[in-house]
Amino acid sequence: MNFAPIVATLCLIAFIKTNVNFPDNINRVFLAVCISSILLIISDNARFVTARMDHPTALRYISTATGYALRATFLYHMTIIASRYKSKINLLTSIPLILCILLSFISIFPFSHGIVFTFSPDNKYIRGPLGYLSHIVCFFYAVMIIIYSAKNYNHNKFEPIVLIIIEIAGIAATIMELKFKYDFILSQVLSSSIIFYYFFLATITYKRDPLTHFLNRQCFYLELNHNTKNKIVLLSMDLNNLKIYNDTMGHLAGDKALITTAEHMTNVFERYAKLYRIGGDEFMAVFPKTDISTVEALVKQFQEELSKTEYRVACGYAEYSPEKDNIEKVITQCDEKMYADKARLKSL
Repeated sequence: MNFAPIVATLCLIAFIKTNVNFPDNINRVFLAVCISSILLIISDNARFVTARMDHPTALRYISTATGYALRATFLYHMTIIASRYKSKINLLTSIPLILCILLSFISIFPFSHGIVFTFSPDNKYIRGPLGYLSHIVCFFYAVMIIIYSAKNYNHNKFEPIVLIIIEIAGIAATIMELKFKYDFILSQVLSSSIIFYYFFLATITYKRDPLTHFLNRQCFYLELNHNTKNKIVLLSMDLNNLKIYNDTMGHLAGDKALITTAEHMTNVFERYAKLYRIGGDEFMAVFPKTDISTVEALVKQFQEELSKTEYRVACGYAEYSPEKDNIEKVITQCDEKMYADKARLKSL
């Protein structure tokens, strides 16, 4: 029995139950993935033991069917996690999993004629006409995971890379199991992957504002510390009248104002800068390789686009040069220009 991955996964379950890092539905999916991982390890161990007997047993059939089903189940749940920013996942997406589970367990019975797998009287594995069904279904979900994670690019640029690495490791483990007859490789890779993926997303969650998905105040000051030796342009932004929206129309209206302005900031600035929400209605952008004239043009474009909505954002920007400037003074300059712009917008 491979106790190490089971113990590690049980520790992750305990962490999920005692720490609220994600919405309840995503936490439940992570728990389902962990349970699938543990059951897969147990079924692989049962398959390993029964494969060395001189005749096929019921446990041999059940553990093999369970292994086929759980591999697809694991990736199905990973697809749900990767699609977490969608309102709900399409029910059609679950059809390949249902077929895989049904056909895998039907293969246990003689009437199936080994449609997915069977065993000879001397306990040799025989792959059926649909013997690669589990692999095909897993490939389908692997593609879906990459598609959904790519759609999350605006929220998290590194998630697609992490998932591609996980999938490459899974493919390599599958090849080693199929071609070189190594046991337990894939189940251990999947167990390690879900632990890494959970803590990767948890780390990203702590770094980002949950409403706008911009980096938070702490990340902003860490970024400044890293850039004190480089020339950068800072842009300070403040959403006008957020308190009025909250007080007169409710916090949902205030949230809508923040989300709308954040989307416009993303559309205009994200190609050039990192975006931060550093307070209730306060935002900062750090432009590492952009001259101030370009920032000036982008700010003008941003305010023109935002003028098509009911919202207004005051902006102030300044350039930081490590040879002659103090970063705190540059931030103060940005804020002073932003407040001047705020007064201008209110006078219109």
